Amino acid sequence: MTDPQNAKLNMAQRVLDTLNRYQAIYSSLQPVVDIVNTLEKDIKNIRDTQTDRILLNVSASTLKKREAEANMIEIAVKICNVLYLIGFKTNDKDLLKMYGLTENTFYRQSGNKTLALARQVLEFAKQNAGELATYGIDAAQITAFETAIANFNTLIVKPMDTITERKQMTTNLAQLFASLDSTLYDNLDKAMVLFKKSHPEFYGEYRTSRNIIFQNEGKSVKKPDQIIDIPAKPTSN
Repeated sequence: MTDPQNAKLNMAQRVLDTLNRYQAIYSSLQPVVDIVNTLEKDIKNIRDTQTDRILLNVSASTLKKREAEANMIEIAVKICNVLYLIGFKTNDKDLLKMYGLTENTFYRQSGNKTLALARQVLEFAKQNAGELATYGIDAAQITAFETAIANFNTLIVKPMDTITERKQMTTNLAQLFASLDSTLYDNLDKAMVLFKKSHPEFYGEYRTSRNIIFQNEGKSVKKPDQIIDIPAKPTSN
């Protein structure tokens, strides 16, 4: 989220904390209770969406990708070693190039180059399936290798899907913040007028909590402690 969005969310949380401290004052007024519950829901929805955006990157682009890559490379190296032995026996220059291909060889490549190298090994494996079987690499293992390559390929192209999903979540966040604005400006601010004279301390703390504190180079910047007018509702573009 942007700094203004973080500032607004923090402000909303301070407002909710203030309301919770004075819950006894408005607990018998169901319309006010409903508005407070809506505010709590708005905050939770924003935080959940923010968390989902983070997990989207971690799960799709990192954890699953690494697992799939490791599985593919483990099988590839095993097959490479046997292909080299076949090449040494048959003097096949292409298979002799399999010598020295280790896990590090694959990991040093970018994702697409690692995938290309694995596919080359797979092609050689299919061409020499009969010989591989005599060394214990049967058709099932070659199929498993092909599946591992396909799984890794899916996650290589996954970032584009991730970008699309993140854009959708960004749109969702904008809508959630619009809902938060409506809860604050259109409902809560108006409802709090009920307590202006009957509970001035509660009303004053509410207005103070509605001030937005922006972060500037790690330092909070705010106006001196005083009750100021609640800011006008942002206009939509």
